[in-house]
Amino acid sequence: MGIHAQRGPALPDLRRAAADYLVKYAQQLSAVAAEEECLQLDTSAVRMTATSSLRSEFVLVGLADGAVAGFRDVFELDGGALRERGGSLLTLFRTPPTAASLERARELTTESARHYISPDLRWLDEPTLALEFLRQKNQERSTFTLDGVRKMDGSQVAILKFKERSTPRLIPSPDNAPVSGSFWIEVVSGAVRRTELILSGRTFDFRVTVNYAAEPKLGLWLPADMHQRIDISGVDSGGSSQLGGNFSYPARRSFETRAKYSKFRQVSAMSPRFT
Repeated sequence: MGIHAQRGPALPDLRRAAADYLVKYAQQLSAVAAEEECLQLDTSAVRMTATSSLRSEFVLVGLADGAVAGFRDVFELDGGALRERGGSLLTLFRTPPTAASLERARELTTESARHYISPDLRWLDEPTLALEFLRQKNQERSTFTLDGVRKMDGSQVAILKFKERSTPRLIPSPDNAPVSGSFWIEVVSGAVRRTELILSGRTFDFRVTVNYAAEPKLGLWLPADMHQRIDISGVDSGGSSQLGGNFSYPARRSFETRAKYSKFRQVSAMSPRFT
């Protein structure tokens, strides 16, 4: 991947292009399914003390005003089948989503997190979560700065950094920490090529990077891989994690998630109805 410095666009133009892109992106996306292969690691010790390998059906759903939601249903854990593939998650989105189908998809996603090696890995496990900060309705919640333009695979890509300033936070955390991060955005089209989210508080540090790749059959840029890293440096007065669940932790815990997405296919070509 060749990257070279370039002169950049005006910041307001880039923000507007990205917001417009997300609206069109959600409309074109409708509901797209993929297979997610995910390796989770406990990296707290010198030797990794625990690993978990999961395979899931993963569905990205485009909603109103540029919103994109991701849902997951684990069908395999450490090589053993948990259920048959092509289950209820895909069925939910063969027709336009309803409030009931979205709620059921959220329940399946929450149930899938029971198989994680740590409940804290649930917090930033949706690859398109960063896009929320780029939607038009949410842009004023953050301060944006342009960190240059590069040449990436033949396209000009601007690096747009942000830091959340408004409350309540879009992603709640125990000490109300703001989210920061960056977007790699094609200057011409506004397409998002890479995202980074950082949620760092008094006792924790979460970092998630997602790379997007073109999917020619669908004409969309879709998540190709996700790398999630979590460091928990302390505990509350009760000796338990304040993030994902009431688990007693030693002074420091670290986890990683490495996920890849493949086998993309359209589930529904119908327009979304609900936000």
